[in-house]
Amino acid sequence: MLGTAVQRSVPHDVQLVSLSHADLSVDDPSAVERVVQGERPDWIINCAGYTQVDRAESEPDAAQRVNAVGPANLARAAQEAGTRLLHISTDYVFDGRATRPYREDDPVGPLNVYGRSKLAGEEAIREILPQAHLIVRTQWLFGVGGPNFVATVLRLARERPQLKVVNDQHGRPTYTPDLAAALWRLVACDARDTVHCANDGEATWFEVARAAIDVTGLKTVVEACSTDDMPRPARRPPFSVLDCSKYTAIVGGRLPPWREGVADYVRHGNALTAR
Repeated sequence: MLGTAVQRSVPHDVQLVSLSHADLSVDDPSAVERVVQGERPDWIINCAGYTQVDRAESEPDAAQRVNAVGPANLARAAQEAGTRLLHISTDYVFDGRATRPYREDDPVGPLNVYGRSKLAGEEAIREILPQAHLIVRTQWLFGVGGPNFVATVLRLARERPQLKVVNDQHGRPTYTPDLAAALWRLVACDARDTVHCANDGEATWFEVARAAIDVTGLKTVVEACSTDDMPRPARRPPFSVLDCSKYTAIVGGRLPPWREGVADYVRHGNALTAR
């Protein structure tokens, strides 16, 4: 999903070599080394990730290979080639007990296998590539090219007269075209270390569902419920809103409000085809 947006927004002065999972599996160290040595890029942008949060609870090894071993392989290859690495991470490295948005230097404490695997990836990159990495934590992604909450909600809204959506998890919904543009800005600024980046404004999943359905004009009733009403295999942080002020200071601006992203996604019909 994010890789699609990064490809579509590549600046005119950048030569981008796009590799799918079929082209390169990041958990294969020899393949990673061969590709990086062959291309000798200025930057590696790692959009690969095991993002099935609930499935990770029963497939911890698979999550670890993609989210921890893979980034470590990329970091070693980048170190050998003198290349910088931009890696995508998540709000799920936090435990959600904060009462204000999370800053980059706040203590971490993931609640689930997915979050722990992503944190392990971060730690590996910092250890292997201390001076030449950029870790971008983001959250609640939706866009073209992969399954996402907005697409699922609209599909269900067309099938059912009423939906229940949790209203006690708080984050910043993020539209992948907006995030991709932000990544290119950070690359242009030669940003380093860890940066939080998400669309402006915070919401609950209930508010995102309501906003998406309102754009379509559907009459589906959306009822708010609690996380306890809809138990899932993986625990979610109740409050994982990211503080993106560091990003704003680096590039001189914020990402657009999340509601604008939802409206753009829905009105262009993309939400109707993504699953």
